[in-house]
Amino acid sequence: VTKGKKIMLKKIDKWVSYAENAMLVIGMLSTTFILFANVIMRFCFKSGIVWSNEYANYAIIWIVCGGCGACVRSDAHMRITAIPDMIKNEKVKQVLALIVYVICLAFSVVILTSGSRLVGSMMANNQKSAAMQIPLWWIYLSFPVGGGVMTFRFILKLIDSVKELIGKGGAQA
Repeated sequence: VTKGKKIMLKKIDKWVSYAENAMLVIGMLSTTFILFANVIMRFCFKSGIVWSNEYANYAIIWIVCGGCGACVRSDAHMRITAIPDMIKNEKVKQVLALIVYVICLAFSVVILTSGSRLVGSMMANNQKSAAMQIPLWWIYLSFPVGGGVMTFRFILKLIDSVKELIGKGGAQA
């Protein structure tokens, strides 16, 4: 990766990180606020916000899908480390990490492409949610968005992993 491309990747990474964080914070805060308001209204007025549970469900879907990319960014995704822990040779560990990133990249591309097809199908059907009456494709858009962000993050991890393997020292974009 040339210096110009590296600077471009850093800028894209910065904006994607900002969008991820904003989406996660807004999702968590809005869900918490709406569910709390619903509880208060049910307790005090014996009537709640009709669409609050539907909103919470959809917000959680977006939070989970958006959070996947954030987990890749900060290496917080779950993994089994029994095999890497048994390996003593650093080069073999680096090759194993590279293989894992390739598999994860393939998985994220499947999520991206399958999610995109699902969104296209939902747009064609023009279904709306029961309580909020929003197009359901808005909800399903979380899958290709999350898959796209994960794909971007795994590409960055692969670049760093290859750099580390060939001895140039990977520096996160």
